[in-house]
Order: sequence, then structure tokens, then C-alpha cells
Amino acid sequence: MSSGRRVKAALRTARTRWWRAQRRTRQVGQRLTPPAWTPTEVTQSFDYWAYRSDLHSTVAAALADAGIDHLLLSERMLARPVVVIRRADAGRARAALTRDPRTKGCFAAQAVNAAVGPATPIRWRQPLLPQATGLVITRNLVTPEGLPLVHPDWGVVLDLWDERDAATFMPVGGNPPPDALVARTPNGVLGHIAGTVWQEAQLNGHRLAARPPHLLEVHEPVDLVYTWVDGADPAWQARRAQYLGKGLSAASHAADSAIGARFENRDELRYSLRSVEMFANWVRHIWIVTDQQVPHWLRTDHPRLTVVDHREIFADPSVLPSFNSHAIESQLHHIPGLANLYLYLNDDVLFGSPVRPENFYHGNGLVKFFPSPAEVEPRAASRHDVAVTAAAKNNREFLERTQGRTLTNKMRHAPIPQSVTVLRALEAEHPELFEQVTSARFRRRSDYAIVSSLVHYYGFLKGKAVPGRIRNGYLDVASPNAANVLELWLRSRSYHSLCLNDSGTDDPAVDLMLREFLEQYFPLSSAWER
Repeated sequence: MSSGRRVKAALRTARTRWWRAQRRTRQVGQRLTPPAWTPTEVTQSFDYWAYRSDLHSTVAAALADAGIDHLLLSERMLARPVVVIRRADAGRARAALTRDPRTKGCFAAQAVNAAVGPATPIRWRQPLLPQATGLVITRNLVTPEGLPLVHPDWGVVLDLWDERDAATFMPVGGNPPPDALVARTPNGVLGHIAGTVWQEAQLNGHRLAARPPHLLEVHEPVDLVYTWVDGADPAWQARRAQYLGKGLSAASHAADSAIGARFENRDELRYSLRSVEMFANWVRHIWIVTDQQVPHWLRTDHPRLTVVDHREIFADPSVLPSFNSHAIESQLHHIPGLANLYLYLNDDVLFGSPVRPENFYHGNGLVKFFPSPAEVEPRAASRHDVAVTAAAKNNREFLERTQGRTLTNKMRHAPIPQSVTVLRALEAEHPELFEQVTSARFRRRSDYAIVSSLVHYYGFLKGKAVPGRIRNGYLDVASPNAANVLELWLRSRSYHSLCLNDSGTDDPAVDLMLREFLEQYFPLSSAWER
């Protein structure tokens, strides 16, 4: 192994050990208390994108007050915001950050290319590694109960750039002028900067001259839509009981059409909204679609949240009440005032780490979808299929019959990016699909999974959607290995999204386990809670 690889491997190992020491947890439910030597900052709220922006500005202000030239790069596509300084100024910068009251409680970790070492208090005096490409500056934010909120990697990069004459690494492509500063590692935005441009930036708030928005960034609003039901609500139960015995036959309906787990409410929506505030607070508006229900804890007066009743969106109100998620999903694009781009989440889906609109859409408006490695079995739909399997097979049959194309894979249990324009086009072209699905009050084996998968394949064939990638965690909470999976999720915090699916369990221990996990992962109340 080369020396460079050994350094990166050592940094990764040290970072992992530091994070595990920070977590100090052995089982779900144990309180996570930072070590006594760890400087902490207590907070009552956490929004990653606000935290990132504030830390970027704070580091820059400390450098400016110390008279250290620097350049700010804050494009959203950057994994971390960047503050560029000359490598020769690294010592002065560390001293300035240590002295400044705004940053002296921060942490610093040396980075070699993408590998980040252990984070330690910024006053740490270990010499800078010759291989170091920068320092990652972060804060240790905790709740009043001491629960950590920030992963050591979620920081600002103090990027160390070399004078061209002293540089051992030259950027791929281009020909930097003799007075240029050169980056040792690519950041995707800027690899070198001429001396004249550097000086102009110092007079322009330490930023490059204003430019148009980047073509890869999404620059139209994105909304968030949830479907939610409280299966314990007596009024809702009465409506369901009224129709449960009417035409609900084993010959036409899926065996899992009316199981209680499909309508179980463990307050997942509360924690999913907390995850939005923590990791995706760039959404323009949140819409919660219900059947004459409102969570008792929800702030319905919040300007960025609206509760929408089924009666407001169903094209044919005579099919209501509906207890069929396929049917309800197929009408979401009728929400008045909904943005063209929106993410659809079941209430058991949560964001697990920082996400941005570009995780779900391209800058030109193309929708991303996330195929799963799970295959749709090749047999035709039968009475033995559960609802989701039957719908996937029906989707395949529809594509083969109308497009001469087939499919083999299901979709991941993750946030589902949507486009109102694409859904309207599919509805106008094939109204019979929507009519067939919405006419079933409970899930039937003749259903199509329009929103969760079929519209994506349709959009792909029309040049409006493309496959994408997302790091998603999926768990059947009834699994005997559930506690171990939840513990791994708490330790790593590396998944973009988490899905807590219930295939059917009434074990009270599961409720307790999930409550403890959710309270540790998302401990702070959101702006949408009373």
C-alpha cells in the first residue's frame, strides 16, 4: 500500500473511533452523553443548512478580523462549504480560530483529499501534516439532554492552496498563470485562481464576482407531500367498518388490503417532520393529506404547512372514503397550489442525513427515480400476491402492452420525487388507469402503483425522468434484527433516508424500541409541533 493510501486509511480509522467514542452507546434506549472533555454547544433547534451557512460565515469572519486573505465557496453542490486560504497562512488561521470567541469552541480535523481524521478541539497544537489538503472545522452541537446533533464530517473545509511555484500538484486541464493559487484536491467548483482574481475577491466580500445560477442546481421550488392516517381514530374506524364488508372479496382484493398494520400510527409523522427541519429545510411548503383527520400535536397555523382533505383532491368524490394508498397517491397532484416538483413521503419515511434538491432532481427539471435491486417476480399476477407485488406486475403488463418495453425491478422505499406536469400527462393519456385505481376503496390486485413507480417509467420513456441513486435504509420493524439495525443507523447517520416499515406486529416492545430510536435520532421538536 502506498504511503498516501496508508495515511487516508489511518485517518478514516481514527475518525470512526472518534465518532464511536462520541456516541458511547451500547443499545437503543441508552442516553448518549458526550465525553466530559468534549466542548459542547447546547441548542434547542437544528437545521443543517442553516448550521452550515452560519459556520461558513463565522469562520470567514474570524479570518477577516485577523487580516487573513481568503475566498468563500458556498455552492450547494459542494459536500462541504469551502474557505480557501494560502497554505502559508495555515498557522495564522489556526491561531486566529483558536483566539476568536466565535470559533474557539469549534473542532478541527486534518483532511487528506477526501479522508478526514479525528476531530479535536481547535486549540489542538499537533503540527499540520505535509499531506494535509485542509482542515475540517465543525461544532459539537448537543440537545439540553446531551444528545449529539452533528456528525464530525458536517463541517466547513479550510482548504489549503499552494502558490503555483511551490505546488507539487497541478490541476487537470487549464494552465494556471504564474501567480495562481492551486488546489491540491478537486472540489468540483474551482481548481485554481489567478492572483488578480484573488485580490478582486478580497474587495468583493471574499467571493468571486457574481455569476448566474449553476446549471446543475435546482432553481425552482420543491414541495413535500405526506399521506397520513390515524388508524386508532374511532370516527375513521367507523367509516372503514361501514365499507369493510361491502364487496371486499378474496377473489378481487389483495390479502393485505385491510390489515391493521397498514393504518398503524406510531407518531412517525412527528419525527419525519423533525427530520425535514434538520436535514431538508429548503422545501418550500409541506402538504399533509388526510381523511378528515389532523394530528393533535400538529400546528395547522404554520405558514409553511397545509392539511389537505381527500375531498379537496379526488377528481371523483363519489369513490370516497378511500382506504387504498394506491388511489390516494394517484390524486396528490391535484392539490391546489402544489409546486410542480414535489417529494412524496409516506409518514414512515424520514431523512437520515443532509439532503439537497439535487438528490432528487436535475437542474434541467428531470426527475430522478431510485430502482431497487429487488426484482418483480416473472410470474403473472395471482390471488396469492400481496398488493405491492400485484401492482408491480400490473405495471409491467401495462408497459409491455402499451410501450413494448418491460421492467424487472421494484423501487426503493425512499422519498419519491414527482412532477405535476408528468403526472398530468400520464393522466390525460391514460385516464382509465386513474379511474380503475381510485374506484377501489381498498387495495385490489388490479391496482397500478402509479405514483411509486409507473409514472417514473412513463417519464423515462418520455425523456422526463432518469434513474438516480440514493443511500436509503429500509427496516421491517417486526424483524428480529431490528434493534441492531437501528443501532447501526444511530452510529453512522449516513443514509439519506430511512424507512420504518411495519409488515404487521402488535408487540409493545417494538413500539418502545422505535420511540427510543426516534427520540435519539430526532430529539428536538420542529416548528410544526405545538
